[in-house]
Amino acid sequence: MMRSPGPAFDLRAAMSQELSAAIEELDASGGRPKAVHRCRVRIKRARALARVGRAGAPGLAEVFNDSAQGVMRMLGQARDLAALAETARRAAKKGDKREAEALLHTAFSLDAERGFLPPLDIDGAHAGLKALLALAQVWPEASHRQIKRGAERVIRRARKARRRGRGSDQPAHRHEWRKREKDRFYAALLLDEAWPTPRRLKLGDKLGDVLGEERDALLLLERIEADPAIAGEGKAAKRATRILRRRCVRFADRADALGARVHSGRA
Repeated sequence: MMRSPGPAFDLRAAMSQELSAAIEELDASGGRPKAVHRCRVRIKRARALARVGRAGAPGLAEVFNDSAQGVMRMLGQARDLAALAETARRAAKKGDKREAEALLHTAFSLDAERGFLPPLDIDGAHAGLKALLALAQVWPEASHRQIKRGAERVIRRARKARRRGRGSDQPAHRHEWRKREKDRFYAALLLDEAWPTPRRLKLGDKLGDVLGEERDALLLLERIEADPAIAGEGKAAKRATRILRRRCVRFADRADALGARVHSGRA
């Protein structure tokens, strides 16, 4: 006799838990970049679940994603500058003396720029997160089939983005691949046994990190090319961009190799 399946994955509860945690992180952050980053990660995890839940509630998923993007933009500016400054400091450790000086000068310039930003609108972001939580709490109950369909869609999107992004010299293609791999990783992590294929969490996490390192290096490279003065005088910008280009190539090669392992077989 065929055994009936157990309860379906509780998507509504999982999304609500992530957003409640995001609110707690934000309220305790004091605007500090690392705490804001943790809040943003929680939102990304909830968005990955919403993409799984799209199979049963496509209209609600669309509204949720648009609203989440608005909150992410609200939280992003100061965090983005902090991430670029940290990227410059890490890259400085890999260069010669003059390259390091140029990158440390860049980090100092970005830190100074961040100091002139208006304070984070914590009240506005809090209200946005409460609205997202309200959407999560009315999400319709998802069946086993809907969860499976939603997870498979997340996988297909990651595979498609990888096919377009691997070996590409187009930053937009690489960035899209990174986003889709993050969706896959968070969804696989949170769905646990409800995930329909091998999860490969360690590889997926590493792939997301490497694509993120590449993305930050590319963004910093573009920033210095647009405003060479942030690296210092003379040939400082040229020295800084030289090492950043090397890092981009190295991270791209590592990401392409990891992507092949993550997506091999049925994963």
